[in-house]
Amino acid sequence: MEWYCLMVRNGCEAQFKERAEEMLAAHGIKARLYFFQRTFCRRAGEYVDAPVFPGYLFLQVERLSGELVTTIKDVEDYLCLLPADDHPKAIQGGALEDLKLFLGHGEYFGISRVAFLPGRRMRAVSGPMVGLEDSVYKVNKKKHRITVATSLSPEGKNFDLLYEEAEPLEGWV
Repeated sequence: MEWYCLMVRNGCEAQFKERAEEMLAAHGIKARLYFFQRTFCRRAGEYVDAPVFPGYLFLQVERLSGELVTTIKDVEDYLCLLPADDHPKAIQGGALEDLKLFLGHGEYFGISRVAFLPGRRMRAVSGPMVGLEDSVYKVNKKKHRITVATSLSPEGKNFDLLYEEAEPLEGWV
């Protein structure tokens, strides 16, 4: 399997995914698109769904073909296949490992439950933070947000996930 990152018009990710999958299926092209969302809290305390990577989708395909590229370019709100349409580059290495870890949690990242341990360490009990503990960039306990750094994020951007505090389980050090 090969993985690629697509850039689409910001705010149109879900609609693009739906239209692109329909067009690809109509052309008999086997491919899947992934769009990661997370629960986020606005200043007013309102919980909303927001993209983890605004304007980006991830494409899984057996092998990238000219027909697939031509078909997907015709979908409304398409911008480019990264890093450039004429030279798309498959996701590899650490970025691919991060992507597979994210896929293990599904396309929707809810609220994680984490325990804070002695020595300023934390451990995820459940939710999308499980397996990402080593990727924590910073923790904002006041807003219950954990900033995650990943090599998958275009241009090295970090993203925030919400958490609830849990009691450490017996046997954790």
